[in-house]
Amino acid sequence: DSGTSLLAGPTEDVQKIALALGASVDGGMWIISCGSLDGASVAFNLGGKEFSINGRELAIVEQQGTCVLGLSPMDTPTGPQWILGDVFMRKFYVTFDYQF
Repeated sequence: DSGTSLLAGPTEDVQKIALALGASVDGGMWIISCGSLDGASVAFNLGGKEFSINGRELAIVEQQGTCVLGLSPMDTPTGPQWILGDVFMRKFYVTFDYQF
């Protein structure tokens, strides 16, 4: 979704990913020591193909050695879903196939 800056997904999944990376919540944002992101990665499997984002690519803000992760919880009444926003799209070429 080109109108979404972050990776948004089910709260429980986002929390598991962030905690596995070593992040903590501060002011509603997931923060982590930027050095902790070296060697880390998160992968999404779409249509049987794996798309991996390294730890540094997950960061949207870096200030004085602290990074803010581009992860956001999003729970929907229709069930679990992910929005792969700019954090995902800035690494991977995206083609929108829209037909009338």
